[in-house]
Amino acid sequence: MDPDAVCRTVLNEIEECLSQIKQMPLPPFPVYENTNKAAAYISYRLKEYDSVAYYLSEAHGGGIRSKLSLIMNPDTASKKELNDCLSLNSEYVTKRYNGLVERLKEMPSEWTIIQITKNYNPKDVVTPRPTDKPTDVSELFISRYQCGQKHKNIKPLTVKVDKPKTSLGQKTIFEVLKKSLEDTNDRQNKDPSAIRNLRDSASQSIKNISQEIHTSWIKHWICMLLGNYIDEKLSAEVYSVIDNVIEEENMTISDRGRMILYQITNAVVQLTNDEINNILKEVDCSTEEINKFESAINKYKSNGSHLMLKKRHSVLLILDEHLECLPWETIPCLRRHPVSRVSSVHIVHRLYHKHKDSIQNGLMKIKNQGYYILNPDKSLSNAEKRMESFLKERNVNWDGIQSQEPTSEQFSSLLKKNNILLYCGHGNGTQYLHSLDLDKLDLQCIPMLFGCSSAKHTDKGGRSNFVGASYGYLKAGCPCVIGMLWNVTSLDADNSARAMLNVWLPGNPINLQEKWPKKFLDQQDYPMERELLRSLAIARKTTRSFFNYAALVARGIPVIMTD
Repeated sequence: MDPDAVCRTVLNEIEECLSQIKQMPLPPFPVYENTNKAAAYISYRLKEYDSVAYYLSEAHGGGIRSKLSLIMNPDTASKKELNDCLSLNSEYVTKRYNGLVERLKEMPSEWTIIQITKNYNPKDVVTPRPTDKPTDVSELFISRYQCGQKHKNIKPLTVKVDKPKTSLGQKTIFEVLKKSLEDTNDRQNKDPSAIRNLRDSASQSIKNISQEIHTSWIKHWICMLLGNYIDEKLSAEVYSVIDNVIEEENMTISDRGRMILYQITNAVVQLTNDEINNILKEVDCSTEEINKFESAINKYKSNGSHLMLKKRHSVLLILDEHLECLPWETIPCLRRHPVSRVSSVHIVHRLYHKHKDSIQNGLMKIKNQGYYILNPDKSLSNAEKRMESFLKERNVNWDGIQSQEPTSEQFSSLLKKNNILLYCGHGNGTQYLHSLDLDKLDLQCIPMLFGCSSAKHTDKGGRSNFVGASYGYLKAGCPCVIGMLWNVTSLDADNSARAMLNVWLPGNPINLQEKWPKKFLDQQDYPMERELLRSLAIARKTTRSFFNYAALVARGIPVIMTD
C-alpha cells in the first residue's frame, strides 16, 4: 500500500481519538498532548507543515490549561475571553491552523514564540514513568511562531532535529544534570572542602550541558531560537537579503523554504559556515539557486560583525515538560537576550488578553509598588542582613517584614495590593498560602522568588503532567514569575536579587562593588535597565558559579518598569 495512504488512514484515526477526548468532561491532558504529537509526526512525514504547527501547539501545556480553566459558564465577557484562550473546544481550536494564526496575530509583533517538543513516543502513553529516571534523548521538533501583524508574510515554521548521536555508554545530559543536583543537595556531606569541590564539578557539568545543547542537540537549527532585532532597519534587512535574491532571479520558492532562509540571515553572525551549509540543504531549491542564496548570505555575514551586540526582542520559550529541567537560557546564543518560559501558546494568549490594556510595544508596564519578605523562618540571618542593607542603600522605599512568617491572609493581601513581591527565603512562598486560596486570587503582581527550586516543575511520575508553584501564580493572573530551577547557595541568590533590582527599579543604581568585596558587575553594566528580562541577564553575571547562574529563570510575559 502507498505509504502516504497509510499515513492518512492513521491520521484520520488519530483525529477521531482527539475528537472524542475533547468531548470528555475531564479530558486526560497527557494523552491529549501525546496524541497531538503523534498527529504532528505523521503530518511532518506527509509534508503538511501547517498541520504540524497546529498539532504541536496543542501538544503543550495541557495540565496548566486544565488548572487555569475558569468556571463552566463565565459570568462576564472578559472571563469568557480568557476561557476561550484555553478551551479544547474554542473557536481557535476548531479553526485549527487558521485559529493558531489568529491567536498569533492578536499578540504583539515584538514577541517570538519558540516551541521545543520531544517527538512522539508510544511508551509515553502506555507506560507509567518513574519519578527518578531521567528521560530518554529523542528527536525534537522546533517550532517558531511569530506574533503580530507587522511581518505579514511570516508563517509558523517547524523543523525536526535528529536524535543526537552519543557514544556507547555515555551519559545523557539528563543523567549528568541529575547527578549534579544530587551531589549538591547531599545534606549528609559536612566537609566544606568536599562540598566546594562538588559544587565546582556541578558548575562545570552545567556549563558543558549548556554547550552540548547547541553542539550536539540543536546544532545548526540554533538559528530558530533568536528573537528579532529591535532596530527595525536591521530586522528588515534580514528579509531583504533573501527577498532580493528571489526577485532578481525570478525564483519560485515554497513558503517553508523562504522561512528557513530568513532564519539563516536572522542568526547569521551566530552560525559557522558549516552550519549555514547544513541549513541550506533543507531548502527545496536547485543547486544553482542554493549557490545564489549562499553567496548573498555570506556577503551579508562578512559585513555583519556589528550585529553580534545588537539588541533583540524577547523570546517566549515553550518547552516540553521533560526538557524543562535544562538551562536553555544559558546556551551561548541566548545568554545576552531576554528570554522567558511559558507553558503553551494558549497560556501566552491568555496572559496577553488579561493584561493587554497595560501592554505597549510588547512590554507590560508596571509601577514600582512593592513589598518584601526577608528570612521568614529565621534560618537565613546573613541573607536577611545583606538584603536589608541593599534595600536601604538603594533607597527602595517598600514596606516589608523580616524574620517573621506571614499568615495566609497576609500573604494573599500582599499579592493583591502590590505589583512586586520580593521573597527571600526557602522555597517559593506557597508554604504560607494554600494552593486553593491562591487559585481564588486575581493578581497583577510579579512574585520574585529567590528561594531554592522556586520555579521548578516537578515530575510526579505515572502519566500525569508536571507540577509547579508557578502554575498557581500564573493562574491567579501574575504576568511573570521570577525564580530558581534548582537549589542554589544563599549568597548567589542574594547577589542575583540585588543586581537585578539595582538596575531595574527607578532611581540611580548604586555601585555594588563599593558595597561588598565580591566583584559583581563591570562598570558598563550599571546603567538602568527597565526591561525585567534584560535585567535577569545582568543578574546572572553576579553569581560565583555557573551552577547558580543557570538556575535563575522567568516564567510569563515581558515586563517593563515605569518611572
